[in-house]
Amino acid sequence: QFDVAKFHLVHHTRNKNRDVSAALSIGPHTIAPEPFARYLGIFLDKELRWHMQVDHAVARGMATTLAIGRLASGRFGLPNRYIRQLYISVVMPKLEYALPLWFNPIQEGSDSTRCTGSVGFANRLSKVQQIAARLITGAFKTTATDALEYHANLIP
Repeated sequence: QFDVAKFHLVHHTRNKNRDVSAALSIGPHTIAPEPFARYLGIFLDKELRWHMQVDHAVARGMATTLAIGRLASGRFGLPNRYIRQLYISVVMPKLEYALPLWFNPIQEGSDSTRCTGSVGFANRLSKVQQIAARLITGAFKTTATDALEYHANLIP
């Protein structure tokens, strides 16, 4: 038997003219539509835009990076190599969870002036990596991100 209380109904459409308020009736149970559903840790919203998934990944990655930063404080903190190892083994899997589903690779556009793909998502994820690179290297906030990633030995 299935637990009907765990059922979710999401109408996946980007058409604004579609009626997305229709409920589903299974026997005596009625399932109302919801704006999103979470399945195996992946947020599926009604337009499949993946913004909720990226928000969740960035929030988890940022919280964990800042917690690692508290371990890396001043004179008595962890050495840089351990901070890097923590970032790669703990934070990166949180950022990259189900990445092939919601991330389109970034490519140059046909007129080579604009890039296409998940550029906005990549910028949001790179903020977490920039903070981690700053923690690993101990650099200032004004240091260029490319130099930070090189010296922290992180993949851009």
